[in-house]
Amino acid sequence: MVMRYDRYTFKAVKDDHGFIRDTPVLTRTGVFVYWLPDGTKRREYRPPDEVFKVDSLSAFKGIPITDEHHGRITGNNAQGVVIGSVLSDGRQDGNNLIADVVIHNTTPIEQGRKELSVGYEVELEMTSGITEDGEPYDAIQRNIKPNHLAIVVKGRAGNARLNMDAADAVEYQKEDDAVTTENLTEIRLDSGISYKAAPEVVVEYNKLKQDVAQAVADKDKEAARADTAEAKVKELEANQEKLKQDAFTQAKKRLELEAVAKSHNVEIKTDSTDRQLQEAVIKSVRGDSIDLNGRSDGYIEAAFDMAVADGVKRADAEAGQREALTKPQMTEDGKEKLTGRAAMLASRNQ
Repeated sequence: MVMRYDRYTFKAVKDDHGFIRDTPVLTRTGVFVYWLPDGTKRREYRPPDEVFKVDSLSAFKGIPITDEHHGRITGNNAQGVVIGSVLSDGRQDGNNLIADVVIHNTTPIEQGRKELSVGYEVELEMTSGITEDGEPYDAIQRNIKPNHLAIVVKGRAGNARLNMDAADAVEYQKEDDAVTTENLTEIRLDSGISYKAAPEVVVEYNKLKQDVAQAVADKDKEAARADTAEAKVKELEANQEKLKQDAFTQAKKRLELEAVAKSHNVEIKTDSTDRQLQEAVIKSVRGDSIDLNGRSDGYIEAAFDMAVADGVKRADAEAGQREALTKPQMTEDGKEKLTGRAAMLASRNQ
């Protein structure tokens, strides 16, 4: 459970007793931007079904109105800070939530505190998305429980309006808008130095810090993108080299296959596939009767290797036979021994 403060401009009238009464907008649906302690911001969505939930609306009745925020208000710390009360349940007015209020101690308003700020507890659902109006958000507020309504000097711009004649409105003198030490907010620099500044200065300072943080984050993202791009280039170069090697290996295997096919008197056509050449070599060695239809590529490759090996053995055997037939035989005295018809003719001449 976390505490949230949503602010809206406050305009009001005084009744006969000097109390200020009104039915202002206290909060609304939509996306709210909150600055986090680390200087980042988070966009939190308040959907209508949560803002106008019956339990949440009824919880507005009776909550105290305080002079500025003082954390969670309880019976133990209300004294000295409570200046009024919310008189009714919250109710829906379009996208806004309104309620009846009364301010008993009007001094804070006369001193320049002009805006309303609801302090409430909420459960955050860390789910991002986009509203129907196209606004992105990082989280959703659930189970909203109002704790108090504060009168503040300066805060988030709002849309609170009074239903009254202008003549009845509380007027603020220009000097009331001057910054005094009572409404200054302490600001702490990164160097560790702290000093008091007007709330709008603190807001602007935090915004500048966020802009710097965003710029650093954007720079880191660009560096990451550059590193990713460089890695992809290297990967493409490596893949290109592999493709070259694969193409070279494939071409070499094809030339070797065509050489084997030629040695087996296989006709090579420009559109002959590797398998067709392998099958032709197999049939050249094994004979045309072998049936290769429906055989897997693995079977054809194995049969091709065996056929080539058998062809080499057969060629070696035939070469040995030819050598034996043509090699001359020698007698014991070192003369060539005549055989066959040559021996017969030699014997006739003796």
